[in-house]
Amino acid sequence: MKQEAPAQTGTLLNSADSEVYTTVLARIKSGAIEPEERIVDSKLAAEFNLSRMPVRQALLRLVHEGYLVGTTRGFVLPRLTYEDIEEIFEVRMLLEPRAAASACRTLAPEALVALREALAEARRAVAEVRLGNMMIANDRFRQIWLDAVPNRRLATSISRFVDHVQIVRRATIFDAATQHVVLDLLTRMLDGFDRKDALLVQDATLQFVVRAREAFIAATSIESTQGRAFMG
Repeated sequence: MKQEAPAQTGTLLNSADSEVYTTVLARIKSGAIEPEERIVDSKLAAEFNLSRMPVRQALLRLVHEGYLVGTTRGFVLPRLTYEDIEEIFEVRMLLEPRAAASACRTLAPEALVALREALAEARRAVAEVRLGNMMIANDRFRQIWLDAVPNRRLATSISRFVDHVQIVRRATIFDAATQHVVLDLLTRMLDGFDRKDALLVQDATLQFVVRAREAFIAATSIESTQGRAFMG
């Protein structure tokens, strides 16, 4: 029986719109767009040599997906409150462990190799104090197992919730304690995937999100969060 394709959200995009959408989304994820920076459709239209309509459609899709907010002066990143982040973590705790467990039976051998490489890169980044690379390796590890989740709607939803949290934390860095928590839990997840132990993977993934939430609470409980971070 042919698997049903994931439902599309927002306006269907043509190739030009899709290029704008993909580029702006990548900038959001990488932290290239500042919290107060305005994204103006006319400027993007000039950058991509397009009319304003396809650019605006791409930006409206990002609004629909929660990555941007429309204002009278352009589009900006959303201001997520403490309650917003708490709700996102609650959803992640419900969804991610089950999703990761379901990937155990579908992960291909080459995906396991890619997971090992991502973990090795995370370890190198910590050892060499390349914190940006640590975050990239962590994100890559998650995306590899998400790509193996049979329920594509579930995987897409998780990716979006994780992205929303990362918009908030993108300018922060991992402290030493957080780095070792990340490495330990990624190692446990990889062990579970290697052994096809769904329960081990589910528990390690839950602990990862729980510790991420705890780090977020710790970061917001002090007056200044400079140099502090929450995992994502």
